[in-house]
Amino acid sequence: MFWRTAARLIFGLLLIAALLYRFNPAAALSTVLSASPALLLLAPAVYSITFLILSLRWRRVLHALGEDLPLSDAYQAFAGGMILSDLTPGRIGDLSRSLLVRDQLTLYKGLASVVIDRYADLLTTFALGLWGMVFLAQRGPYILLASSAILMIAASASFLWLRRSSVLEVLRSRSSRFTGIANALDDAISDVRGIKGLMAGSVLMTIVAWITHALRIAIIARSVGYEIPLPMLIFGLPLVSALSLIPVTFSGLGLVEGGLAVLLAGVGVPAAAGVSIALMDRAITVAFHILVGSRAATRAL
Repeated sequence: MFWRTAARLIFGLLLIAALLYRFNPAAALSTVLSASPALLLLAPAVYSITFLILSLRWRRVLHALGEDLPLSDAYQAFAGGMILSDLTPGRIGDLSRSLLVRDQLTLYKGLASVVIDRYADLLTTFALGLWGMVFLAQRGPYILLASSAILMIAASASFLWLRRSSVLEVLRSRSSRFTGIANALDDAISDVRGIKGLMAGSVLMTIVAWITHALRIAIIARSVGYEIPLPMLIFGLPLVSALSLIPVTFSGLGLVEGGLAVLLAGVGVPAAAGVSIALMDRAITVAFHILVGSRAATRAL
């Protein structure tokens, strides 16, 4: 386990190093140093709004499961879960979110709420990604091929949700240890009131959240002198973010940065500047997670 963890970390750092080496580390550093401090401070302020939207979405799912969680606790737990998500492959650490407030939620309903919440993310990635592919199709076959692979992941996750009864049945058949977990999750999801309306509302909230994600990247890019079309970011960022689901590095370290640099290159941003923008965004978001979520994360230990 230790060696696999170390290998993922080293591989991610090597990807970052390769990107910097390939696209001129001096130019990347110069871009970072030229950033406007005022605009960089605005980026986490926008991210705080993103987290508010996502926390409200999660509370809405919890309410449908018959659970209630104060907004401040949901906000901190969401950020705390993101700390663990930043440190795990495929962002599986986000599933720990409900455990950070386990004294306030029924355990399996809390876990079911995160599963439903994450599914809304994947469904929105699939929807926005389809539109994103229309844009990327004009940029080159390799980008289109990569985007198709990412969409296949999202589509597979959507299929697994639609066939969740069969998936839970497989869990039951694997081991008696999973029987209780599978039964509890099945019961919790079955108890959701108005699942179609819940998912539709969650997807709409997620789209609004992606608009704020795009705005944050646009602000960071503007801080170093680049104007990025917001629609391109709204439809392209979900595909870039989906790279974090590939479990070869921690939360897609190196993969996401490379993907964002390629996306920005499509609108004329030099590769070195694109990598710099991606690294600044990584630093801002991780720092926000630690600042807001560390209390919830440490309290759960």
